[in-house]
Amino acid sequence: MTESTASVAPSKPTESSFWEDVIDIFYQPAEVFRRRQNRSVWPPMLFVAISIGVIFFATFNTLEPLFAAEFTRQTAKVLAKNPQITQEMMDKQRSIGEAFTRYGIGVVVLVTMFILGVVAWLVGKLVGSKQTFQAALVVAAWSYMPRVLGAVIGGVQGLLMDPAKLTGQMSISLSPARFMDPDTSNPLLFQLMGRFDLITIWVTILLAIGLYVTGKVSKDRAAVFGILIWIIGSLPALRTAYMAM
Repeated sequence: MTESTASVAPSKPTESSFWEDVIDIFYQPAEVFRRRQNRSVWPPMLFVAISIGVIFFATFNTLEPLFAAEFTRQTAKVLAKNPQITQEMMDKQRSIGEAFTRYGIGVVVLVTMFILGVVAWLVGKLVGSKQTFQAALVVAAWSYMPRVLGAVIGGVQGLLMDPAKLTGQMSISLSPARFMDPDTSNPLLFQLMGRFDLITIWVTILLAIGLYVTGKVSKDRAAVFGILIWIIGSLPALRTAYMAM
């Protein structure tokens, strides 16, 4: 008997619909990244941006105490450092800010996903990634899917929680910072604890899995990438906290 010398062709990713991948990204993300890496980035990006925008708009009133608390806290700091600024000026800024937050959050999310894709693509090069720019944007968009779930969880908390406990954005986060007092805690520690948010970590892990699949790097290098991305993502909040000290 002779053995066959024919080579076995590598299996191609199975076809699936967009809605199937929206579900699969939560429990078999590697397969989603294999299937979607060369496809358009717009379906997942627009789905995430529009979904979060709609959820945020629908739940804005329930979260209003949270925004009011954040504004009051920031106003006190601004007025203390800038006596020439009046309360009336701050109130006008608040109305503009709330309107933009309520109606423009989808645009903010869209821009954030694009920036995240660019940063992830560049950081991936540090660990030897072969990921294309297109694939980096796709991975960023699909990795942001847990943010939709996070928006739902935040809205539910705003509906069920005592308004007096909505003392800031961290009060509805899934992080240790929700148990800390934003007025008395060390600002740097407070923001650092906020980065240990379950949704944030989930997104980071998905980005690392995406790099492992599309960038053809080892699991160890993907883990290093995930840590680097988490640290880089912490820098803006830590800088703001440091400036507030």
